[in-house]
Amino acid sequence: MQKEEVLVLHLVLFNIKRILEGAGLANEHFKAYDALGINPVQVNRSKADHKKAVQLLCKGISEVLRTGNNEKLLQSLKTKETFQTPKIIAR
Repeated sequence: MQKEEVLVLHLVLFNIKRILEGAGLANEHFKAYDALGINPVQVNRSKADHKKAVQLLCKGISEVLRTGNNEKLLQSLKTKETFQTPKIIAR
């Protein structure tokens, strides 16, 4: 995988992390990722650093989904979708 692809994957997983945290489901699951001190926009960091971040995000996300309240997540996603979906008004 090229570094650019790792960066994109890091960004996607980071956004999933934010969604889970916004839904109140991430509870200490991303502690190791946060301790790493790297985020997706730090393109000057090494590919190895971003790969490690991707691994930690995957681990945290899988723990949240395995142990979390999936109904709470679905409700949160439906609420966001409602507010973000543009309304089309027929004339």
